Amino acid sequence: MPKERQRIKETTLTRKKILVIDDERDIGWLFSKILTEEGYRVLIALNGREGISTIQKEKPDLVILDLKLPGMDGIETLREIRRFDKDLLVVVLTGYETVETAVEAMKLGAYDYFSKPVDIDKIKILIKDALRAQCLIKKNINTRRNINGMNNEVSFDHIAGNSPQMREVLDLIRKVATYDVTVFLRGESGTGKELIAHAIHKGSNRVDKPFIVIDCAVLPDTLVESEIFGHERGAFTGAHERKLGKFELADKGTVFLDEVGNLSTHTQVKLLRALQEREIEHLGGKKPVKVDFRLIVATNVSLEKAMNDGRFREDLYYRLNVFSIYIPPLRERDGDAELLLEYYLRKCNQIFSKEVQGISPEAMKLLTRYSWPGNVRELKNVVESAVLLAGDIILPQHLPLKIQDCTEERISFPRSLRDVAKQAKEKAEKDAIKRVLKEVHWNKSKASKLLDVDYKTLYNKIKDYNIERI
Repeated sequence: MPKERQRIKETTLTRKKILVIDDERDIGWLFSKILTEEGYRVLIALNGREGISTIQKEKPDLVILDLKLPGMDGIETLREIRRFDKDLLVVVLTGYETVETAVEAMKLGAYDYFSKPVDIDKIKILIKDALRAQCLIKKNINTRRNINGMNNEVSFDHIAGNSPQMREVLDLIRKVATYDVTVFLRGESGTGKELIAHAIHKGSNRVDKPFIVIDCAVLPDTLVESEIFGHERGAFTGAHERKLGKFELADKGTVFLDEVGNLSTHTQVKLLRALQEREIEHLGGKKPVKVDFRLIVATNVSLEKAMNDGRFREDLYYRLNVFSIYIPPLRERDGDAELLLEYYLRKCNQIFSKEVQGISPEAMKLLTRYSWPGNVRELKNVVESAVLLAGDIILPQHLPLKIQDCTEERISFPRSLRDVAKQAKEKAEKDAIKRVLKEVHWNKSKASKLLDVDYKTLYNKIKDYNIERI
């Protein structure tokens, strides 16, 4: 009878193949024993080269990769894997006390990581979730639904921008929209993160279901849990009746969780459980409630810094940071300010039933010189105000005083030529470091090689110049 149950279990799992790349034979033996009992077929490789060869021959469904390997280490092995297979599920295993190397692996596309000594139950759950996610992705690719007889394509009707920076963002939206995975939007306030989230939802297989927005920045901490998870009658003072949470209201749709960095650590624990178990509990409730939603989160602060400060949970961070999109500020979007000014001018003419013909050259010069610290949101407000004030054309006097007073970038004059040289050198170094770090996705080892400095020097300069990852 036990053999029959094992046979059924193996058939159900269709003998998924898992490759373990670890130079410790005891670890390989442990994984082989545990995972074979779970019905998987387990392959073992003792180093990176052997692992890569096995992947190319056996085509495993998932790889467990130790980051500390002799010769070719885990990071190098992962890079090599990604050269010929960008979609293979890779879970990394680290024995380090710090997670910095694991973070680098996540940036290279690792699905998740766990630390030694291994937790057997967590491994089983993680592998099951990873393989399930893979099945969902394949299913979404093969079963894209048509809505109203038309292909369900991503709509960019309300996203204006033709700069290389925004074309890259739009390309990422197209790539991820139909995949039912969590999307992490980064960028300054006012860059249009909600518009991006809505575009992803419209391009997804959940487009005919609700799109629910939760703004953690405007909700008092005392109400956040009730809004997200719902509550039962009598759960707290003023809870006169049962209320469904936003996760339930978004059933089979999309939840956009804005300013996720504002969540309390207590709420973070409950959100992590909701993502892991796909169930929630109402405040004052005793029974779990199953939920089905796709999550998109956004932040304008550095969650990495919040993790280091102990204000954001690392395990939740890695659950959220599955597919990251950086939305650049308007000052970094070459030529988009002019395009957006014309776009909102047309929109405001329609809204206010006006016929403003355009923007004078003098006003346009001021508008394009301005740095737009409030990004697209600020630009939209400025155009609305100017259209209401203008007659046939927008003139400088129709703009806010801070824009009218905007001149060329102020230059601070140091007291000596030595100070001038020092200031210029520091600015050039800081700009170069920021540019290279962005290009290599904050891989400091790679950045130090490109900048021709040792790792410690680069680390100290990042700290001295207060360079933070956005």
